[in-house]
Amino acid sequence: MASPPPTTPAVFLSYAREDAGAARRIADALRGFGVEVWFDQEELRGGDAWDTKIRQQIRECALFLAVISATTQAREEGYFRREWKLAVERTHDMAASRAFLVPVVIDPTPESAAEVPEEFLRVQWTRLPGAEPTAEFVAQVKRLLAASGGGKRQMPEAGDRRPDDKGQGAEGGRRTRTGGGKLLVAIAAVVIVGGAYLAVRPNAVIPAPPISSSDLKSSATKPPSDLAAPKSIAVLAFADLSEARNSEYFSDGISEELLNVLAKVPGLRVAARTSAFFYKGRNLPISEIAAKLNVAYVVEGSVQRAGERVKITAQLIKAADGFHVWSDTFTREAKDVFAVQEEIAGRIARELSLKLGVASAATTAAVNPEAFDLYVQGRQAWNLRTPEGFARAEELLNQALRLEPSFARAHAALGDVRQALASRAQKIGLFAQRNSPEAAAIRSEIDRALALDPNLAEAHTSLGGFLWQSWQVEEAVREYRLAITLNPNYATAHQWLGRALLNDGRLDEAEAVMRRATELDPLSHIIWDNYHLPLAYMHRYEDSLVAAERALALQPNSLQALLWKAISLSGLGRHVEAAALVRQTPWPRSSYEPFAAGVFFRAGAKAEAEQALTLLASGENSVFEFMGLAEVGRAGEALAAMDPALMHTQRWADVLFNAAYDPIRGDPRFVKLLATLGMTEAHARAQAWRAAHPSLSGSTKK
Repeated sequence: MASPPPTTPAVFLSYAREDAGAARRIADALRGFGVEVWFDQEELRGGDAWDTKIRQQIRECALFLAVISATTQAREEGYFRREWKLAVERTHDMAASRAFLVPVVIDPTPESAAEVPEEFLRVQWTRLPGAEPTAEFVAQVKRLLAASGGGKRQMPEAGDRRPDDKGQGAEGGRRTRTGGGKLLVAIAAVVIVGGAYLAVRPNAVIPAPPISSSDLKSSATKPPSDLAAPKSIAVLAFADLSEARNSEYFSDGISEELLNVLAKVPGLRVAARTSAFFYKGRNLPISEIAAKLNVAYVVEGSVQRAGERVKITAQLIKAADGFHVWSDTFTREAKDVFAVQEEIAGRIARELSLKLGVASAATTAAVNPEAFDLYVQGRQAWNLRTPEGFARAEELLNQALRLEPSFARAHAALGDVRQALASRAQKIGLFAQRNSPEAAAIRSEIDRALALDPNLAEAHTSLGGFLWQSWQVEEAVREYRLAITLNPNYATAHQWLGRALLNDGRLDEAEAVMRRATELDPLSHIIWDNYHLPLAYMHRYEDSLVAAERALALQPNSLQALLWKAISLSGLGRHVEAAALVRQTPWPRSSYEPFAAGVFFRAGAKAEAEQALTLLASGENSVFEFMGLAEVGRAGEALAAMDPALMHTQRWADVLFNAAYDPIRGDPRFVKLLATLGMTEAHARAQAWRAAHPSLSGSTKK
């Protein structure tokens, strides 16, 4: 008899069509921790080719995970039953001790009356009420996969199982009824950075564990999750192979421009530069980098410059198996080198069976390489989101524009920098500052970029930011959407659209687009930081805590992310931890006093909460005094302090969604304030969302 095919260390996920949402949550959780999951995301489309593929996957997978529910009970016929039968047939060729079948029950369906194959009843069942994957469940699956790789069962070590285990796992830790396959339910927790435990909750959208120094140094390789779209790619920083190694700015510019051209290819998801360049200089396998960036393909290459001639080598690699799909070398005059980018992008696009979109003239026009390098460095400095970073970015971008005055992207970037500087200095963002001189100067810079390139996504995103800071929320949303149409892969446009949608009272949509930003740029600290906001307003504090910790893993000293982490801890009822964390931060006179006051107040540290209020009332951040008063339950005083002229756009979403303002929402003065700010409809939408989620009412925070 022919030996069975080799087992692939992957999980096959079998489910009924009606349970697709639950199955997707389980798949996302497993994939987020490096487990390969075969899960048909087209939801049972049928056909001979599809049927053949499913049969092959069941023959080759390492574990067969069957989702059992009231739906499968009620359906006497269904393709999932054929999958179950095929899986059972495969067990006939397996040793009795081999773990393969993993029944997972997502509702109260009793095992004793379950309409399942007899073989399912010979192994322990895992219960995931509501299809809420936990760390223990992920650990269980990973352990079983490790055991299946050696062909033998891996028994739990001492202490892995307690005699009174209940709930998660196999119904109180009971062994099999008939002594067949002895499927164990591991109780070991999944350890995340620093040893913290992470519970994977429903709709958890965190695609990969946080980045840590130990994570980056790991030599282990793992294939990219098949969650990555087949048409997804990352452009890594090209290596500088010039003899003097003095053309790094040039090689970075080549990579940056290639990425920007590819980003406009219809249907192609391109990892953002922030994330792709994170691995510059790190000697990691392509498969591992692709897994972190959640892409199926990677472009890497090199640039060798000699005098006025430059040789560019590029190759397209399929991450799953390291196969070199395409490679080529281009030798050009240095002055024409940026025109090569569209040619390279077109070749890669054809390999991916996609049609290259029409790029704007400014994208592919020759740019002074030194100016381009200054622009790239300026964007890097801007992305630090620190006062020093903004000052450095402004200096670099001004230098770039002195070399290349018609460089549209540098003008747009300078607009972003000047917006950030003015906002931090409280010269824009307040309702009274909509027509300030600073606002006019910023708008002029953005208009210059748009005049040079009307189809530049970065410029429309910058304009959206200006409009948002000017309390023109609907107009800002339109600009962001236009930017995303022009470049669907521009993560910042998704991030900022989410912030504007929060101010417009559209919480669900805000969460979705900001989640998309994390997928496009998974190694951007500021995007993870901002993603905390909709999650916290939804009271998804487990997820918002993870988002804040992701931001801190990427920028450990971020004061804002530290405060967001404290807010999430407070939302989870971990008040002592939250207050202790705030005490470790330089929160006084930082504009974060209201959040510190709220955390201290909920922790019972009333004296420290009052200290924060005192600092607010007497300091330069007094415009946020009303927020601090609301946080400590003094809503009436908060309303008295809410001067329309001093309302800040960056804090307005908190007023819309935070229950601390509930006592004043019907007050005529508050109603008048909404009308003055043009926020009546946004407030109505926000409160309609909260009314549709009554379990959130009465909470003291977000």
